[in-house]
Amino acid sequence: MNKNTIILKGLIYQSALEFLWEEGFIGIPYPGITNATGSCEAVSNVFTLKEQEFLTLSQTVQLHLERDIILNGLPRMFSTNRSFRKDNSQWKSDGRHLNDFELLETEALDTDLNWLLQHCQDMLNYIFVNVLNVSSKYGLLTPEQHHNLYIYYEKGFEIITYTEAIEVLQKEYKLNINWGDDLKSEHEQTLVNYYDKNLMITHYPELIKFFNMKLTRDCDPERQTCDCVDVILKYSGETIGGSEREYDYDILRKRLYEGTMIKQLRLLKTEHDNKPEEIDTVFEQYLDLFKNNPQKRSGMGLGFGRLAQFILGSKDIVPF
Repeated sequence: MNKNTIILKGLIYQSALEFLWEEGFIGIPYPGITNATGSCEAVSNVFTLKEQEFLTLSQTVQLHLERDIILNGLPRMFSTNRSFRKDNSQWKSDGRHLNDFELLETEALDTDLNWLLQHCQDMLNYIFVNVLNVSSKYGLLTPEQHHNLYIYYEKGFEIITYTEAIEVLQKEYKLNINWGDDLKSEHEQTLVNYYDKNLMITHYPELIKFFNMKLTRDCDPERQTCDCVDVILKYSGETIGGSEREYDYDILRKRLYEGTMIKQLRLLKTEHDNKPEEIDTVFEQYLDLFKNNPQKRSGMGLGFGRLAQFILGSKDIVPF
């Protein structure tokens, strides 16, 4: 890794934290060894530890942040932590995924999807401006990288729904993709090129999103969506994923226990010690936060490596 890349990574990290502190967020780290609530981002790719207790390497601290803002009345919190994903058999980068990367996560009380869209845009623009300013003074980026970052900063973000994205891919590019399918990286880049902007894609189908993402009210029940957003950047694709969180206890409970995530965790727990019921106990503690307590909130996770990839215009994700 060359000197400029190291400085760039430091500047991105510093800028993100500066922005959040200035916005009134309290930031703390969380343990990297966790129970099921920290390994539920991508259960099929979780690293489990060979210990008597069922423990994994953390993938997300989202549920921990939610717990702490609710129990302590702290309106805004963030954390940067390592996120571990066993995405390939070699346990190393395959160009598109990292097995170990720094993840920034935020949670905020009394906020909704509109707030979240602005939050993501403001934070990214704050980082972009800092990088451009330092690059202008010290030549941090190549002229081409500097120009591309400036152009995409000036263009801003196009906000579209998942349904609109599917229609573009079907009608304009005649691609074999159906409503309900998850977007692949090639789909994301096709859409970025079509709109000639970085994108914020909202309202993905319920079935392909995390159980605590708020269900869209008053939508077509045949096309149930969540009030969520993926921020798609040129080159790197999904760099931020976030949502307004579900605050209805009954909906949360139903989605948790009818989803595939908890079934996968129970299977891992069965293989570990044949006590799958203990998984439910851990998540009941999370659900209890919202029993007779409908707390509105929203949050997101940002992968620093994908953000650096966009800024550098790299074909591969940047180890971060």
